[in-house]
Amino acid sequence: MLIMCAVYAQDPEILTSHGEEKMNTGAYMKADSLFKHALEMDNTFAPAMYQLAQLNLRLGDMEKAQKYMKDAVEVDYDQYKEMYDKLNEINTLMNDGGRAIKGGRFDEAFQVYGSVLEKFPYFAEAAYSMGLAKLKEKNFDEAVQYFYQTIQLNPFHQNAQDAIANVSKNIFNTGNNAYRRGDLDGALSSYHRVLEIDKNFYQAYYQIGVIEAKMRNLSSAIEYYQNALEIKPEFYKCWFALGLAETKGGNPEGALTAFTKVIEINPNYVKAYSSIGELYIDSKEYPKAIHTLKTAVGVDSTYAKSYKLLGIVYSELNQFEDAITSLEKSVILKPKDAISWFRLAHAYNQTGNCEAAKKSSHEATDRKKNFGGGWYELGIAEWCTGNGNKTAALNSLEKSRNDRDWRKMAEYEIDKIKNPNKYIE
Repeated sequence: MLIMCAVYAQDPEILTSHGEEKMNTGAYMKADSLFKHALEMDNTFAPAMYQLAQLNLRLGDMEKAQKYMKDAVEVDYDQYKEMYDKLNEINTLMNDGGRAIKGGRFDEAFQVYGSVLEKFPYFAEAAYSMGLAKLKEKNFDEAVQYFYQTIQLNPFHQNAQDAIANVSKNIFNTGNNAYRRGDLDGALSSYHRVLEIDKNFYQAYYQIGVIEAKMRNLSSAIEYYQNALEIKPEFYKCWFALGLAETKGGNPEGALTAFTKVIEINPNYVKAYSSIGELYIDSKEYPKAIHTLKTAVGVDSTYAKSYKLLGIVYSELNQFEDAITSLEKSVILKPKDAISWFRLAHAYNQTGNCEAAKKSSHEATDRKKNFGGGWYELGIAEWCTGNGNKTAALNSLEKSRNDRDWRKMAEYEIDKIKNPNKYIE
């Protein structure tokens, strides 16, 4: 057996035969090694030269293919001259196709490359060039089909892989442009086309999730976010979007898990801390909320929402001086936020600072004219526990009454002002 193995190992014919088997199964690097090993044993062994020419043609290296074919012809002219001429013909046709591409004659180029692929069905470069011709015509779907055919013929064809990625990016950008215009259906169509081309294009899953969430299809949004994260687990913005969707879908535990994952990946993403703080506020876990929101302030002292949420927590705990401190920082950082001004007005009213409450209430109503909460706090500040302007207070509370969310509270305060004796203990 040892003698038989030695003979086998030293037989260029057997090595070449096995190399051909490897080549036909796509094991190109192994095939290349076997063919070259055969030539090392016999540098005149033309079948190995021929197979190396075939292999390099598959790999798209026409220069090497012609070199090995020339070597084979020099050893056995009659046997390999026809194939040598065929390679020269293919090379000429490929050059003709290249000139047609440069001249803008894309259909002509496509036909030329197609004739090459007919003559040599394993020539990946011909399939790739057919894809390029279709790409020039903006026929993305057909272009991608030829690029995938190229990769089937030559899994190492980096240009084809890059071309598929570029087509996907172009369609993805088309979707982004449609999204910016407010054309959600057009955007979704583009993003789904991207996924038909490249199932691993995680950004497309994410963008579909964003649109589905915008359309309030939360379960669908969550599914697409999860698809994106299976491909790109460190995509922290997607984890954050998933957390928001879980929050809106009534799954605080899922939301907390997602937001916590954001912080694990990017400890400086302040929005995640604030969102966790908001979850703790909703569940009335105020000490946890304060700790998380103070951490958020430490991460980014310019993010207004953290201060607003701290103000809300302190108000819930009746720590109104602390609430005022936080809310004042919030409105400085984000002066257009009507809710922060409303919360600040409430805190001032609770501490009896009617003038400051009036100022904050006016800021709230200026920014959100139909918001009953702002008018309600203005009414309370104008009345100032009976020491203020009754008419102005009633006018403000009537405006608050127009907001049905605040109607009952406004009517109660109106009645207190108009019929104070009913409320004397």
